[in-house]
Amino acid sequence: MNQWTHNSYSKKKVRGLGRRYRAFSKYIDEQLDSLPTPDNIDPYYTGYTSLHLSFAMFFTNSKKVPSNAKRFFVQKIINRVQYLLDLRTKEQKEYRIFCIFNSSDLEGSSILILFTKKGMESFYQGFFSTEIEEAPYIHLHHTQNLEAEWGINISEGLSVKGYKPCNTDYEDKVQDEIWFIGRLD
Repeated sequence: MNQWTHNSYSKKKVRGLGRRYRAFSKYIDEQLDSLPTPDNIDPYYTGYTSLHLSFAMFFTNSKKVPSNAKRFFVQKIINRVQYLLDLRTKEQKEYRIFCIFNSSDLEGSSILILFTKKGMESFYQGFFSTEIEEAPYIHLHHTQNLEAEWGINISEGLSVKGYKPCNTDYEDKVQDEIWFIGRLD
């Protein structure tokens, strides 16, 4: 996980970083200011909604982007997940709300809201499917070091799970770690 402690390869100042922080904060606050309601009221409905968060929309994905920008991006997503979990009512207590991000490429980051527990089971069946090119995954057991190594704060009520694809064709290539943070049970 040395991608968070890497050198930015440049001594030059990154221009407009504060503006980018504010733009991303405003965007995520506007997009997720309240919990969505499911389209179907059937108790067996396994639907979900998600918000794809493009890192490249706010920060250029180059070597010059400091690790603080990546840290800010991930921390803001985690904070918004906690905010949505706090907004749940008794009727929404079954909602599974969590974020997904890749440790080396933040471009595919998302916040997912699954409306039922069956939706979560369906999500995991799709995630661990052997039909996907990157599957299967190995569960990472060093999730307790996530906060210390990356410098992010995870609230006590949030679960953390990490997975790494076990692709034997590319042993020399550094493989990505996929992290899930939120209500996962």
